[in-house]
Amino acid sequence: MRDSPECDVTTASYAFADELRNGSIDGDGPADANGLPDVWTRPAAAQSAPAPDLRRHVLLALGLDRLAVQEAVDAASRNATDLAAELVAAGATSEQALADACAKALDVPFEALREGDRILGASTFHGLPTPRLIRTCSDRLDVKVFMLPRLESLDAIARLLAAHPSLKAFVRITTPSIIRGAIDRQTSRDRQSAAVLSLSATQPDLSARRVMTAPQAASLILAACLVAIALTHSPGFFLQLLHAGAAILFGACLAFRLAAIAGRRPVERIDRPAAANEPLPVYSILVALHHETTVVPRLVAALSRLDWPTSRLEIKLICEADDVDTIGAVERAIAGRPHFDIVLVPPCEPRTKPKALNYALPLVSGEFVVLYDAEDEPDPGQLREAYRAFRSGPGDLACLQAPLVIRNGDRNWLTGLFALEYALLFRRFLPWLAAHGLPLPLGGTSNHFVRARLIAVGGWDSHNVTEDADLGLRLARKGHSVGTITRPTFEDAPERLGVWTRQRTRWMKGWFQTYFLHMRNPRRLHAELGLKGAACFHLLFLGMLTPALAHPVFLAIAGLLVFRLLCGAMTIEACGPLLALDLFNAAGGYTMFVLLSVSALDRQERRSLPWFYVFLPLYWVLIAAATLRAIAQLFVTPHKWEKTPHGLESRMDAGDQRYRVEPNFDGLTAEIRRARCQLQRGAESQDRRPVGGDQ
Repeated sequence: MRDSPECDVTTASYAFADELRNGSIDGDGPADANGLPDVWTRPAAAQSAPAPDLRRHVLLALGLDRLAVQEAVDAASRNATDLAAELVAAGATSEQALADACAKALDVPFEALREGDRILGASTFHGLPTPRLIRTCSDRLDVKVFMLPRLESLDAIARLLAAHPSLKAFVRITTPSIIRGAIDRQTSRDRQSAAVLSLSATQPDLSARRVMTAPQAASLILAACLVAIALTHSPGFFLQLLHAGAAILFGACLAFRLAAIAGRRPVERIDRPAAANEPLPVYSILVALHHETTVVPRLVAALSRLDWPTSRLEIKLICEADDVDTIGAVERAIAGRPHFDIVLVPPCEPRTKPKALNYALPLVSGEFVVLYDAEDEPDPGQLREAYRAFRSGPGDLACLQAPLVIRNGDRNWLTGLFALEYALLFRRFLPWLAAHGLPLPLGGTSNHFVRARLIAVGGWDSHNVTEDADLGLRLARKGHSVGTITRPTFEDAPERLGVWTRQRTRWMKGWFQTYFLHMRNPRRLHAELGLKGAACFHLLFLGMLTPALAHPVFLAIAGLLVFRLLCGAMTIEACGPLLALDLFNAAGGYTMFVLLSVSALDRQERRSLPWFYVFLPLYWVLIAAATLRAIAQLFVTPHKWEKTPHGLESRMDAGDQRYRVEPNFDGLTAEIRRARCQLQRGAESQDRRPVGGDQ
C-alpha cells in the first residue's frame, strides 16, 4: 500500500534537513581549485555536459560577477558559513532575489508564511540559528515544508524531489527573515508571559517585584519606632550617635575609593588574535528603543561600522508595538540590511527596558550577546576586543563591561560633571574592582555576555529599574567573574536638569531596590560572595546611598564650622573629633572625586572638563534631592521607569516648534476643518433659499 503524501512529507523532510545541514561545497557541484563555481572556468564544450549544476544556474540567473562570487567563497571558508549567506551579507544580492532564483531552479514555489501556517515546535528554535527547514500545519491540516536551501545543496535537494515527486506540492522556498519573523510572532505570547514575570516566577527571592519582604517591612517599622522613642527621650544623644555612624560610614567609603587610587592597575588592550584559524562566532546585539526617532539613523550607522563579519552578526532593535514613530524610523533605517531585525514588544506592564530585553533574548543565537542603548556609538573594534578577552580570560568569565565615554561633556556644567563622573566610574573604579575579583555593578549599556551564562542566571529582572547593577551582583553570587575592556562606547549626557533628575531618580531608586532584595537573606548573600565580596557589596551600595543623603548635612556642618572659625566664634581646640571627621568627609569627598576622575581623562578632556569641578558641591546637592525623590517613589511607584530621552529630546524644549522632528499637520488639519464648516454652512443656506426666489 502506497504511503500518503503527508507521510512522504514527514519522512522526506528529515532527509531534506540532513542535506541542508551537511551541504558543503565539496561534491555537490563542480568547482575549480579555489572553490569557485566553474561556470567561469570550465571550457565551453564541457559546460554543455548533462551533469546538473543548479548552483551555477542560480549564480548566472542572479547576474553575479566572478569577483563577487570569489570573495563570497573566501568569506564562507573564513567564517564557516555558506556561499548564499556571504553573498547576501556582502550586498551582492538580496534574500528575496536569491530565494526566487532557488525556487525557480528547484521548480517549487516561493512563499512567505501566512497567518494560518503554524510552525510545528516553534519554541524549540529559540536560541538556535535560523532553521533551514520548518514544517507548518494550518487549521485545515494543510501541511507545508518551508526551506532555506544552501546553494551547495541544490543538486542533492533536486534529487530528493525527483525521488519523491509528491513533495513538490508541499515544499516552499522562503527567506531567513521571513522564518525569523514567523517564529517571533508565533512564540510572542509565551515570551511575553515569561518576560513580564522574569525572576518573580523562577527566582522570586531575587526579584524586585516585591520591594520588601514581610520581615524587612517589620524591621523597618521597628527601626522607625525605635528612632521615634530615641528622639523623644534623648534627642541630643541619639542625633550625635546617628551623626557619628553616618560620618564613619562615609569615611569608610572614602577609604575604599582611596584604595582604588593607590592600587591602580591599568587595563591592557587585548589586540592579539584569540586562536589561529578559528572562525568567529555569531555575535548578537540587543538595543531597546522607545520614542527614539531622532537617534535611529545614527545608531544603525554606528552598529554597521562594527568590525565583525556581517554574516556572523545578528542585531535586534526592540520597539514597543504601539510606538509607531520609532517603528517607522527603524524600518526605514534597516531597509536592505538583512542582519538587522525589528522586534515588537506587546504593550503591557511593566514598561521597562529589562522586560523588553527578556522578550527578545530567546530570539538570538549568538555565543556572545552585547547590549547597547539607543544613543550609543561603540568603538568599531569593541566586539573584537571583547571576543579576545573572552577567549583568553578565566573560565568563569561571564561578562565584560566596556567603558562609557560622554561626548557632549563640554556642553554645560551638568554634562561636564556627568562626564567626569563616568570617567571616574568606568575608566578607574570598575576596572579596579574587576582586577581584584570584586562584585561589579554593571553599567546600563555596553555589557558583553556569554549568552549561556546570562540565561543561566535568569537574564534581567523585569521589575528592577537598575537591572544592570542587579545583574552584576547575581553573576557574582553564582560564581561568575566580570571583567572590563578598553574600547569605549560614546554616548550623550542629559543637558537639561529635568531630564537629569528623572534619570538619577531612577538610578537611586533601583539601587535601593537592589540592596533590599539582595539583603533578604544576608547569611546566604555573605556565603555566596565571601567576606571580601560581601564587604565590597555593602561599601558599594551604602557608599552610594548614604553619602548621597548625608553629604549635604556634612557640607552644611563643615561650612558652619569654617564660618565660626573665621569669625572667631570658636577655636580649633574647641572642635571635637566628630566635627573634624565632618570636615575630613566634606573635603575628602571632593578630593577623591577629583583625583579619580582627572586621572582617567584623556588629553582633550583635560582641556575642557576640569573647569566644572567648581560646581561639584551643587551637583552633589542635586544628587541628594534626586535620592529623596527616589525614596518617595520607592513607596508609591517602585516600578515606574522614567525614561531618559536621547538625541534632540534630551536637550530640547518640547513646546518649541523649532525642535520638531516629525511633520506637524495640526495647522493643515485646522484649515481643512474650517473649510469643511464653511462648505456645510453654504450648503445649508442654499437649502433654506425659497423655491422661485430672486433670479
